[in-house]
Amino acid sequence: MIGRELAGQGGMVSLPLGEVAALELIGPWAGRIDVATVNGPRSTVVAGEAAALDELMGVCEGGGVRARRIPVDYGSHTSQVEQLRGALLELAAPVVAQVGDVPMFSTVTAGLLGEGEAGAEYWFRNLRQPVRFEETVRGLIAEGHTTFVEVSPHPVLTSPVEETGEAVGVEVCAVGTLRRDQGDSRRFLTSLGELWVRGGTPDWSAVYAGSGAQQVALPTYAFQTKHYWFDTAPARPAAGTDPHAAFWEVVEREDLEGLAKTLRLDEAQPELTAVLPALSAWHKRHADAAGMESWRYRVHWKSLPAGPKAALSGTWLVAVTPDQVDGALYEAVAAALRAQGAVVEPLVVRGADDAGPGERGWAEALVAHSAAAGVLSLLAQDESPLTDASAIPAGYAKNLALLQQLEAADSGAALWCVTQGAVSIGERDPLTSPAQALVWGLGRVAAQEMPTRWGGLVDLPQEPDERTLARLCEVLAAEAAEDQVAVRSTATYGRRLVRAPLGGAPDEEWTPGKGTVLITGGTGALGSEVARRLAAQGAEHLLLVSRQGSTAPGATALEAELAATGTRVTTVACDVADPEALRQLLDSVPDEWPLAAVVHTAAVLDDGALTTLTPGQLDRVLRVKAGAAFHLHEMTKSLGLSAFVLFSSLAGTVGMAGQGNYAPGNAYLDALAQYRRAQGLVATSVAWGSWARGGMAGRDVVGDTSIRHGVPLLQPERATAALETALAHGDTSLVIADIDWERFAYAYTAARPSRLLDELPEVRSVLTRDEPTDTVATLTLSERLAGLAPAERERQLRTTVRTQVAAVLGHDSGETVELRRRFLELGLDSVTAVELRNRLNTATGLRLPATIVFDCPTVHELVRYLDDALFGGEDGPEGSTDAEAPGTAELDRLEVLLGQLPDGDSTRAELAGRLRQLLRTASGSGVDGEETVDAEDLESASNDDLFKYIGKEFGIS
Repeated sequence: MIGRELAGQGGMVSLPLGEVAALELIGPWAGRIDVATVNGPRSTVVAGEAAALDELMGVCEGGGVRARRIPVDYGSHTSQVEQLRGALLELAAPVVAQVGDVPMFSTVTAGLLGEGEAGAEYWFRNLRQPVRFEETVRGLIAEGHTTFVEVSPHPVLTSPVEETGEAVGVEVCAVGTLRRDQGDSRRFLTSLGELWVRGGTPDWSAVYAGSGAQQVALPTYAFQTKHYWFDTAPARPAAGTDPHAAFWEVVEREDLEGLAKTLRLDEAQPELTAVLPALSAWHKRHADAAGMESWRYRVHWKSLPAGPKAALSGTWLVAVTPDQVDGALYEAVAAALRAQGAVVEPLVVRGADDAGPGERGWAEALVAHSAAAGVLSLLAQDESPLTDASAIPAGYAKNLALLQQLEAADSGAALWCVTQGAVSIGERDPLTSPAQALVWGLGRVAAQEMPTRWGGLVDLPQEPDERTLARLCEVLAAEAAEDQVAVRSTATYGRRLVRAPLGGAPDEEWTPGKGTVLITGGTGALGSEVARRLAAQGAEHLLLVSRQGSTAPGATALEAELAATGTRVTTVACDVADPEALRQLLDSVPDEWPLAAVVHTAAVLDDGALTTLTPGQLDRVLRVKAGAAFHLHEMTKSLGLSAFVLFSSLAGTVGMAGQGNYAPGNAYLDALAQYRRAQGLVATSVAWGSWARGGMAGRDVVGDTSIRHGVPLLQPERATAALETALAHGDTSLVIADIDWERFAYAYTAARPSRLLDELPEVRSVLTRDEPTDTVATLTLSERLAGLAPAERERQLRTTVRTQVAAVLGHDSGETVELRRRFLELGLDSVTAVELRNRLNTATGLRLPATIVFDCPTVHELVRYLDDALFGGEDGPEGSTDAEAPGTAELDRLEVLLGQLPDGDSTRAELAGRLRQLLRTASGSGVDGEETVDAEDLESASNDDLFKYIGKEFGIS
């Protein structure tokens, strides 16, 4: 109707511009041209008078704007529609608005359509007002919706949807259904396939209903071989897979003659000589960019479906400070818990365990309530310093102390920590309390080190209402392994790690430009690599700051190297954790090179198991990592910096055993970056995997563990290039790590399931591949071993322990783990010992002490301990061929003696002769089918060779 009534009165034009730019462009025709539709950040449709649109098209052509005339001759969503108001309202009057089965977000209201809203007036507004498509998509994304299906004859809105997702930093999936001239079922099924490979979940049973289609199991791969040698050349694609492979191969080699032959030229022409190096460099850059994109991840908050009504029972201890006991938050939380059936007892946690008059200490109270159903901590709200001279927020320190006391009390209650404003679920949910994010870093490590002691993390709004608190209770009562949750009035959100593709090229590359770039830790391994990259980009002045300054090892050579590029370099000794020293440093920046950017790489390591950390350790680490970052933020926020870069760590994003004093500070940096962005300031926090060539996390036992678990070291040149790309794309909080998910996913979920990695398809594939398919496979270890003969029971326990040790050490098979060699000699340490303990807890169902690896330092001793713990030593292990075989003790002494003799010692020849005679006596010489060993072989054998042969001959594994 509208087209017929308004025909010839106007038209519409599509502009490749955002709404603000489009409004500026049509300004001269105000009143004659209006914005009709805002499709996305780079797509706007305007409508109005035909003559005015003709003038606009002329301006666009002259200014290089690729405007497109839409083939209609009327102007929807403009004042032209006003003349039809009466007719439209009369036409739509019989429409009765009803509530649909599927909630509808309206592009008229940019929100959820309420009951009765879709009446006649609504449909008139639908034709008269601008279409708020981009605003509606942003609203849906903020609600946690990331999958969009355009049901239409041809997709026209999928690109604006994806562009809107990119603009808000959320990866979305947008697919169509049909396409122009492809309206059959084949096209529709192809679209469903596109949806599925991008993480959607079509109902395939409905799709193929009535067709007779069946699922077919694919054959497994026949062989899994392992090479113990390096390939001499990288594998090349099979012939025919890439028609351009030969061309790019010779370009990569800069093979001038080969390129001429590939292009079928008679000879290498001069033009090729000039272009080949540039072409080779271009190809390498793009190949590197493709590789770097696979390193990029970010945190996404997924809207969780509403669960069943919460039902709590037993006693819940709510940990609070003395000031919080009578506070509104405690009263509201306690009331919500009681409403769901829990008995609530306050647990007043003081600065030290000093009980007031008539009170018992809170550590003592934990022992008295060791059978409590759970502990809910509200301590994180206390952001005041632990002491006057401390850099630690009191609430963070008290949460750690609470966790330690739960372990000491051997409590069966798991600890849940509540924060407020420590995380942001999206652009419309600003992060307000970065200090409380420290507790999130702590909790992620606790989940790895103390899986049975840890409950989870819940972030609440600053003023939670009854609905929000009811959702909190649902989280506490659920058994869905959701342990990193943000509860908002709109929904409950689960924390997920997702890929962060680059998308299109940035509008412009980031460069250091004019002025000074301050690099903390500037003479260290990471800071020096960043300095080299900035110098190569043309930085005008680099201010390298470290505790030793120009006296730091390698500082003089670094200055000379950077100066050779033409960059001015100043190296200064400064304790960036000291606010006054930092202020003096910033005041010293010369006026001719004003401060333009900050890169904070400085850090201190002082890690250990969570149960051993002290306030002094916390303070030493946080002063440099988090304290210096906050002071830099405060002192530079008015300077209009072009970049504020924080070097965070993967440990703060996912949590890793042994990094309980490192991860919290990194979680703080990620939160500080989001906090700055919410204030309109530049910020980029990168959570790095370990760096090669001296990076802090790459030179200790934690770095070794990280590598073994599938996070190889990053080469600095590629890492700094990835940082440059992140700055160009305006990333706020990003993970850059080369992760082998096949190895990492198993290690990360070995002791405790986690939903953090659920949105990564490669992880889902790994973790679901070996899920048990029958009831036998789901039996516990003790159930499988019950009723077995003692010797067989111990053999299977031995296999279990060796398998878990091999997994922790990164070995392919448990057979490589020696039975009587001490765990510390095998390569276990304080970090991997915790991991082994957690794996054994999961495998056995026991709650083993943290010191189990030291109390039972060999596989042999640990197996005996587990047998006693699981079966009370019933029947005893006397039947074990390993434990009590005749001669075992003598062989043990011989093993010790041989271990003390170096290879080639003259005593070995005498022992070899004696051993040959013993072997003949034990096994019989010359028996058919028995393999004999030559004397020379024994005399030249190494210790390991001898032990292996003795074990084989005497039946000892």
